[in-house]
Amino acid sequence: MRKIIAAIAFSVVLTACGYADKYEEGVAGYEPTYCYAALGGGVECYRAPVAGEDRRLVNYYGKHPSRFDAPPEPAPIEYQAPPMVNTWVKDPEPVVRVLPKGDLADRPWLASGYQEPVARQASPVATQALLRQAHEHLSHSIQQESQDKLNRFSQAGYQGAQRVEPAPADPPPFR
Repeated sequence: MRKIIAAIAFSVVLTACGYADKYEEGVAGYEPTYCYAALGGGVECYRAPVAGEDRRLVNYYGKHPSRFDAPPEPAPIEYQAPPMVNTWVKDPEPVVRVLPKGDLADRPWLASGYQEPVARQASPVATQALLRQAHEHLSHSIQQESQDKLNRFSQAGYQGAQRVEPAPADPPPFR
């Protein structure tokens, strides 16, 4: 049993010292070159294998890339919050404007000395007046529309009593 284990151990050691594959055996004597696929269909070549880029490997000459040790991992970055502050200042947002050209008489807002109009303060009296006016206008238009429909129906019923014809239908709503 010991002889079998010794023979297996010896063959494993010899295999580890051999070539990774037949290709490595053929190119082992060449100057080391490791080529990787790049964006745009190009190829980038280096004198030493690039760690972590095994999937982009196109071809190599020299030792197989697995025979090289990977570089040590960098120490993890310790993130820290910035120190606390009591106050801060925010700059106003920039106003994007078109570069004025030609006669600006019809576009005074593009002139260099233009002052934007200041919004007036809303008063409760003005707001109530606006709402009252909107309510009156809507009430009047709803009453007018209802009266028009009632007149059409009564006219259609009167004409239907004299002769039998279908009443003109309203067009279907737009969808």
